[in-house]
Amino acid sequence: VFAGNNDRDSERIHFLNQPFFARYVRLHPIEWHNHVSMRAAILGCPHKGSCFPGYFRVNSEAQCIENIAYKKQTWTNDRNRHHQKNGVDGFKFRSIRETNGDPSLAVDGFEDPLEWSKCATIDNYFVKKPVWMVDLGRQTNIAGVMLRTWHDNKESNSSLSIYRNYLANLDRYSVYVDYYPRRYRFQNTNLCSYITRTDQALTSSSRLHFQCQRPLHGRFVYIEADGTSSHWNKLFTAVLCE
Repeated sequence: VFAGNNDRDSERIHFLNQPFFARYVRLHPIEWHNHVSMRAAILGCPHKGSCFPGYFRVNSEAQCIENIAYKKQTWTNDRNRHHQKNGVDGFKFRSIRETNGDPSLAVDGFEDPLEWSKCATIDNYFVKKPVWMVDLGRQTNIAGVMLRTWHDNKESNSSLSIYRNYLANLDRYSVYVDYYPRRYRFQNTNLCSYITRTDQALTSSSRLHFQCQRPLHGRFVYIEADGTSSHWNKLFTAVLCE
């Protein structure tokens, strides 16, 4: 509760004792003379601490912005086949690898630390191009996508060497925006952007920025992974942390 001015020219400035987190701010006059007449402005200070859940920073210098994928529904196309014919021995089964991170782990809001067990994973064990999808809940204008991934570095646990081998076969991430869910194939008009191994960002950074070639409109965002064709072992895993 704070006092207003008693005339049309004087200015009153008030400071809040505690920072607050809210979506809407309402100014509610409770006392006035003759009739209500109010002109107000709210001036905020940059938030320096960690972002609240559902918000993130594009880089260390940027302000917190909303993560519109936070806690939304997710889906992957590599989980729909528990077994698949291989043409030789009847059926093949997914190996017991710890690479089956639930797809919802990519929208749980946890960015740090980047641990394999806390990230969503997709692989090409049953599909040629594994796809991860998030339902934004409504049609939205998309200008770009930021992806946090797990990648090989000197601080990584040596026990994860087997997973580095799977990551070594990963060659490309492509981001698509569509009006429809559970897509397996995409039109070029739905392509936002892509990053390949030749860009070096795929393996040198855990923070990947996909700047759409043009603004896209849709409800469902897809991340498609593709592997290299130059290696004898074609199996790869994509790790999506946030």
